[in-house]
Amino acid sequence: MRPSPLALSLVTATAIVATGWSAGRAAPPAVLRPAATAVDSAATAARDLRSDSSASVASACSAPSVVSMHGPDDARDLAALSSCRPGDAWSRIVDREQAAAQRCSAAGRPVDLTRVLQGAVPLDAPTVAHVRTVFRAGRLHARRADAFGLVGDSMTVSSSFLGPFASGSSRAIVPSDVEGALSLAVPRGGARNVLDFFRAAHADDPRVAQDPFVAPRAAKVGMRATWPLTPRGAKQATPIDEMVAAVSPAYAVVLYGANDALWRTDSVDLLVRGFDGALTAIVDALEARGIVPILTTIPKHMRERGWPDCAASPTSGGNERFAVQATVLSDTVADLACRRHLPLIDLRWALDPLLDHGVGPDGIHLSVHPSGGGVLDAAGLACGINVQNLVTLRELARVVDATAW
Repeated sequence: MRPSPLALSLVTATAIVATGWSAGRAAPPAVLRPAATAVDSAATAARDLRSDSSASVASACSAPSVVSMHGPDDARDLAALSSCRPGDAWSRIVDREQAAAQRCSAAGRPVDLTRVLQGAVPLDAPTVAHVRTVFRAGRLHARRADAFGLVGDSMTVSSSFLGPFASGSSRAIVPSDVEGALSLAVPRGGARNVLDFFRAAHADDPRVAQDPFVAPRAAKVGMRATWPLTPRGAKQATPIDEMVAAVSPAYAVVLYGANDALWRTDSVDLLVRGFDGALTAIVDALEARGIVPILTTIPKHMRERGWPDCAASPTSGGNERFAVQATVLSDTVADLACRRHLPLIDLRWALDPLLDHGVGPDGIHLSVHPSGGGVLDAAGLACGINVQNLVTLRELARVVDATAW
């Protein structure tokens, strides 16, 4: 018997071949994939929310984007696509905001600093204990307590992400109230905030060690979560090993999912399982090297040029479908952080109040202030990368504090 569209038939699928991001990236060609061996039901197509998530408990298990974001463009079930049409709730947001996202700093929306900083999720007791265990193991590998690594795709490659805060850089604007949010509860090596802590080793002689703000990153445009553990060639190192050799960080910020959300359109369940497996492998690899993984939830997918908003069939690509799949994978990131007691940057939550949810006019990449991602004043925090920088630095401060005992 032929399965119905609502059962998400797996007879064919569209694979999205990642060929690299660009501001006006056209849709890659569709490629047939082998049919899967099972058919998703409506129940398994959507990722269940964690039953133990509670807004009263501060940890990755109660990530605010999972617990509190359930608006018209936060759908987690492909059944929502049955109502996809021009002028629906999702497209109204895009129609109204995406073109203006290039001028994010002039959006005129007041910035709630407290709300933004909620994206740096607190560490509960089990997470603090786990962070300390991994950190202690890192000492045996001579990991640098004053260095972090970066693992991800184009959102991590961008020089606007953390680059403006490098030692000696003049591209950062950090008002006193924001600087206070980056303070360390326990000063380390004379440094009272996380910026000074990571800059200290390079302030006098940049040749002493790699400045983590501008050091080599295990990141590449257009990549999925399987990439950083794939050797570049026969008998060559993986991107993570190259980053570790260059930086030897005690911590690593990981952000994947934007490209993974476009990878398959035949089965949300299989998409989640594949992504969860790949992200788990990254976590395992980092922890085996004595590096504390810090996971990051995924920004929303908005309108990317070259794709229709509404998919032509239950197994073809479309922006609203990719938006649902990005939401599901973002929840998967939080779920993994909960299961493994890992620090979590809930970037999706921090970006949500911004114009076009912090996404730029291409519908994929984050918006940025005209003067760069290091501008953390009210105008800067109206833009996506600037908010990403703030919540990443705040979470790094939490993790550094957890290792000072």
